[in-house]
Amino acid sequence: MTRVNLHGIPVDSVDSESKVMDAMLERLGTGNPFLLSFVNPAAWTISRRNDDYLGILRSFDLVLPDGIGVVWALRRLDNPNAERFSFDASSLYLPLFAALNERRASVFVTGAGPGVAERAVERMRAEFPDIDYRGCRDGYMEREPLRRAILDAAPDVVLCGMGVPHQERFLLTLKDAGYGGLMISCGGFVDQLATAQRYYPAWIDKLELRWAWRIYQEPRRLWRRYLVDYWPFILATMPTVLRRQLLGSPVRLPIERAGGLS
Repeated sequence: MTRVNLHGIPVDSVDSESKVMDAMLERLGTGNPFLLSFVNPAAWTISRRNDDYLGILRSFDLVLPDGIGVVWALRRLDNPNAERFSFDASSLYLPLFAALNERRASVFVTGAGPGVAERAVERMRAEFPDIDYRGCRDGYMEREPLRRAILDAAPDVVLCGMGVPHQERFLLTLKDAGYGGLMISCGGFVDQLATAQRYYPAWIDKLELRWAWRIYQEPRRLWRRYLVDYWPFILATMPTVLRRQLLGSPVRLPIERAGGLS
């Protein structure tokens, strides 16, 4: 896995789900912390508003491309086989939880509003009953009691869906507090799972129209992200992609970490 600098944002360019799964499961139960996050085109806007965001991302073991726009740019500027990843039922949730279920691993879930994480965990438990669900808390809980609850529960895996960059900040402080498990930022997944076992219809997923489905489902909350916050990404990457495609100019993204994990 090679970490590249995509116009300021660190992204791990990965060409198969199995490599991501192997990286996570190799750390499971070892006591060595593992931090996983994702970036979509809104990351370029978020990095301008939050001075610590890029440093936090560089502290994570894996930063995977989420959003077809980021993958599209990576395929043209770095790795033609780069894959899209996210933590939801269209990507890593099902294979990871199947593995956790087989190993009878333990999970703690935090995120979304009051009562939402509980509904999400009910759906998890219905599909993966052999996982030990150590606890769930909403994403608005005071941070220190939440860290203490997680440390006391000592789960193998923590899912955190507080939104970017709050979830990444929290997970990094959890690591600093001594937690040694697998930590995954999962964005809106807790809300999605609380709504339905499979949030995206199969045809939406196949056509890579997840962004359109999300706007349809949550127009008031998400219209700005897709219609405004994505523009810095487009303006940063499009000229380089066009130069590469139209003029054949050699373009190589700067490498931040060549192979392996930190």
